[in-house]
Amino acid sequence: MQAITVAVVEIDQKQQISVDKLIQQDNKQIKLLIDNESSYNSPLERRQESRHEMTVIDNALARIKRLSPRVLLVNANNSIEEYCDFLLALQYLCPDTHAIMLINETVRDDYLFRALASGARGFIVSDLNSLDLSKVVKAVDQGEIWISRKMQGKIMEQIVTAFQNEIREESL
Repeated sequence: MQAITVAVVEIDQKQQISVDKLIQQDNKQIKLLIDNESSYNSPLERRQESRHEMTVIDNALARIKRLSPRVLLVNANNSIEEYCDFLLALQYLCPDTHAIMLINETVRDDYLFRALASGARGFIVSDLNSLDLSKVVKAVDQGEIWISRKMQGKIMEQIVTAFQNEIREESL
């Protein structure tokens, strides 16, 4: 069985996440991809210089495209709103990469809905120590959505409400 490749992206984060120990100790079926700029050798220096002119998001997208992970953990403890464009671009450039957003508990539901609509495949509250990260990665890799039961209920409520409104409009 081929390992599920996982990468981590942190865009303008004050607090970095460390998932390597959580992934490595739990499972050999998941491979964490590392891409640090210090690993570039001299033939690529010219390419690296041109990257400094890119935006932070464009730079992250270029790295993700090069690594081509199946699952991407996005440290999104800043405003989720700024990640929607990133998620849409990720869907376009890397359609086989599934993004899981690492969020804090204060993120509003409307931002979560927008992130899901933009391509996020799930959300994990940033307390990773109490989480079986391998289970989440495997589920998302198999096409599942990873959201809380509370969020599932809210999504179903919106779907039912939209459907009821459509039925009412048809009957008028």
